[in-house]
Amino acid sequence: MADNEVSIESVEVPLFSEMASASAKLMKDAYLLPPQKKPDIGKNDPRSESGNRPQEDKDTGPDARIYLTSLSVRTPDEVISGIFGKSPDRGTIRHNCDYYTIVLASSLRVTDPATTLFINAIVTVDFPQGVEILEYAPKGNGIITGIIEKGGDGISISRILDFNLTSSKEISDRSINPENRFEVPVGPMRTMTVTCSRTTGYTFAIPASELFEYNGMPENNHRMFWEVYPPMLPQIIGIPGNGHMALLALIIQTPRNTAPAMNVSIDARVKGDLWGVVHLKGSVGLSKP
Repeated sequence: MADNEVSIESVEVPLFSEMASASAKLMKDAYLLPPQKKPDIGKNDPRSESGNRPQEDKDTGPDARIYLTSLSVRTPDEVISGIFGKSPDRGTIRHNCDYYTIVLASSLRVTDPATTLFINAIVTVDFPQGVEILEYAPKGNGIITGIIEKGGDGISISRILDFNLTSSKEISDRSINPENRFEVPVGPMRTMTVTCSRTTGYTFAIPASELFEYNGMPENNHRMFWEVYPPMLPQIIGIPGNGHMALLALIIQTPRNTAPAMNVSIDARVKGDLWGVVHLKGSVGLSKP
């Protein structure tokens, strides 16, 4: 990858519940029938016998989709110098390694938002051994909350991973060079404008009111996770969580001339009128930068 080249990879990640199809159908039948006709769903119910189970390709429990885009660019030397400071080994380390700034833009879509409420999710990012996470953002609980409170129609992430508000005009001004302007999917038939520059960082044309609240925590030097949850502010209108987004930023160190694989897994909780609280899980492997 050239110094000014932006690598983009977009995937659609299905999130499925661990609820068996047979159990989901029984619960739906019990919910939809009048009270006097509701079946006794227990071990003596003949429909619970393995020989009478419904087809497994129908009547599943709740599910959702994550629209995930990874954007990566080589991290400028001056940013890496600031991270290493006066470390005596910095020269040798930097000669043998490459550095990337990565932003993961994710958007959640619940299949049936009228009856299913998003509660929270743990998004885990896992790199192979030999890759090290040097920096990540956001780190504090109040960073995204403060951005949501201030409002605005754009978000910027600087070269050193500072999150700030920006405007659609600023995003438009930075989009003059078409090589640095991208449209990334954030839902069915919907895209978001993103710009990237080694001198200014990333900008995203997303209203602050459409952000999740979230913060990150490292597990070790090559794995970390973010807790993501709906915004808590009372002025947020609509169905919390559905269509909201999270922007997760990292700076990583890789062995020289090595493009690491990256695995992203999601463990979400939703609450539905039919199902109660259910876990939805999914994962995807990304092969870039």
